[in-house]
Amino acid sequence: MNLADDILIVGLGATGIATARFLSRLGKRITLVDEKPEENLGPALKALDGVSFTGRFGPHRREDFLSHPMIILSPGVDSEHPYLREAKAAGIKVIGEMELAYTFLESPVIAITGTNGKTTVTTLLGEIFKKAYGDVFVGGNIGDPLINHLLAETRAGYVIIEVSSFQLETTETFRPDTAVLLNVTEDHLDRYRSFAEYRDAKYRIFENQGPEDYAILNANLPPLEGVKARKLYFSTKGELEEGAFLKDGTMYVRLEGEEHRHERAVSPLVGIHNTENLLVSLLTAYIHGIEGEVIEDVIKTFTGLSHRIEEVRRINDIVFYNDSKATNVDSTKRALESINGNVVLIAGGKDKGGSYSVVVDQMPKVRALILIGEGAERIREELGSYTKTYVESDLSGAVSRAAEIARKGDVVLFSPMCSSFDMFKDYKDRGNQFRALVEAL
Repeated sequence: MNLADDILIVGLGATGIATARFLSRLGKRITLVDEKPEENLGPALKALDGVSFTGRFGPHRREDFLSHPMIILSPGVDSEHPYLREAKAAGIKVIGEMELAYTFLESPVIAITGTNGKTTVTTLLGEIFKKAYGDVFVGGNIGDPLINHLLAETRAGYVIIEVSSFQLETTETFRPDTAVLLNVTEDHLDRYRSFAEYRDAKYRIFENQGPEDYAILNANLPPLEGVKARKLYFSTKGELEEGAFLKDGTMYVRLEGEEHRHERAVSPLVGIHNTENLLVSLLTAYIHGIEGEVIEDVIKTFTGLSHRIEEVRRINDIVFYNDSKATNVDSTKRALESINGNVVLIAGGKDKGGSYSVVVDQMPKVRALILIGEGAERIREELGSYTKTYVESDLSGAVSRAAEIARKGDVVLFSPMCSSFDMFKDYKDRGNQFRALVEAL
């Protein structure tokens, strides 16, 4: 890629900071803009000590977006912002940090996307590849920006990254050697005009692949046309001639005329959604030549990630689970599917525009529904008629209410179905507060 000498970076989070540090090494003139006022950006500005840049903070200004030949976006920035649309119309190149980083990469890239499960799969694959090959970069949307790989003293042999629809919107040449699409369900409809627009952003992960690349797809999704890579499938619902599938409690991988088997019970991860995550990880690992013994050693000990159906505490035969990472309705549906018995469900947060009816088939097991946040009224309108429903002013009240009404044998599940930004810093902050409240009971 021919980089301009004068570049605007939009967004001063971890990605914007890493991008500025990288471009500074290349001797570029950098302007940084962020809608937060300067007094709220102290830690970010401190992280840029030694980097020469011009800062424009507070409400965006049109002239900043039209006075630079290249703009690089952080993942959370809406690529359809009016100033960005105007910049593109004026011939200004607008890309994301992931696209910028990719053009400098030499290591093979494994990219994982999907509405749910991508962080678990990215992390699990990172552990498998590290055990097999040693130095591996694991990052992307998972928290460590891809461009940090380029700032390291040595380059890893493999790059394994989680990629979001927001990141894929701003790619041009991004071409992973192996691209994984786990699932696509309604999400981010507060950002996208329709589910189709969101889905199409996800599909961009395959756009530049060729016949020598791999595309790993969910066999239970509608067929995806136009993929030029070699397609391999995974399924929990039926046997496949080639790919990865579950049959009678055994996970199979059939590839290049060989069959590999792993008992599902060896993994401590629970739920059918985690079976899918395991199948994808097995298939990807075998594609890249990793031995079955190495793979099994990792999946035996991988217990999952915080804030994902994480047991917090048992009190009087009542189990409290923290599933704060459930920022969309399908994720909560998967959590409910994983639980046997009665559930007291705590949900709510910043509404993202999708329908909550996806969980209706699981509502018979929900003995009570406790709602918080901006989305509480919408959820009550769609689901309140299926069970006893309460609305609380905050998470503390919700946890107290749940402890009051739960009975022996119940599960109290905190699975919000919404994003966290109405009341919390992020889903981790939300989950940590839930955990603290339960520990204090």
